[in-house]
Formats: sequence, structure tokens, C-alpha cells
Amino acid sequence: MKLARSLAGVLFGFLVFFAIIRMLSAFAGTLSNAPPSGYLLLSLAWTVVAAMLGGYIAARIAGAHEFPHAAAVGLLIILMGFLSMREEGASRPDWYQITLAGCGPISAMIGAAIRVLTKPRRQA
Repeated sequence: MKLARSLAGVLFGFLVFFAIIRMLSAFAGTLSNAPPSGYLLLSLAWTVVAAMLGGYIAARIAGAHEFPHAAAVGLLIILMGFLSMREEGASRPDWYQITLAGCGPISAMIGAAIRVLTKPRRQA
């Protein structure tokens, strides 16, 4: 049961992250044919927020050992970033791709820390 809860937490946390990123990217693309002028910075900002939410959700569903679950979400974010780099090629600046891959896992861990800080304490 604990293994299923752990897997569900990590997968659901990553799916929330992925869904937010896809929806906001699609929304930014519908604003005009060309990305907005500050698209790269806006994309970094929503990646950080989405990763924090994904880490929080993974930690909340897992129930215990919050940080390893958020780290697993962070690992999936790194893998997605690597696949994105391979797919996009040189169409985006290197700093952008590296920053995305670095900010995602850190933000997921911050989400887990928020969960730990807001977790109800047991009465002795």
C-alpha cells in the first residue's frame, strides 16, 4: 500500500506539473503567432510555480518522507528537460534550457518543504 501511495504521489505530482506547463505554453502561443517578448522569463516563472505545486502534491499524497518523493518529481522534470533540449535543438538559448532543468527540481523540493511546514502535527 505504501509503495502504491508513493508511486501515485510522484506520478500525480509530475502530471500536475506537466499539465500546468502544457496549458500555459498553449495559452501563451494563442496570444499571437510569435511568442510574447518576455516569453522565456514568463516560462521560467511558471515552471518554478508548477514545480513547487507538483512537489507539494507529491509530498502530500505520499504522506511521509516528503523530500524523496519531491526529489523523484524533480528527477522527472530533469528528464523532461533533457528530452525537450533534444527536441528543440538550438531554437532556444542554452541558458534557458539549463535554467529550466535546474529550477524545476529545486522548486519541487521547496514545494515539499512547504508541505512539511504546513503539515498538521500530532498531539502527544
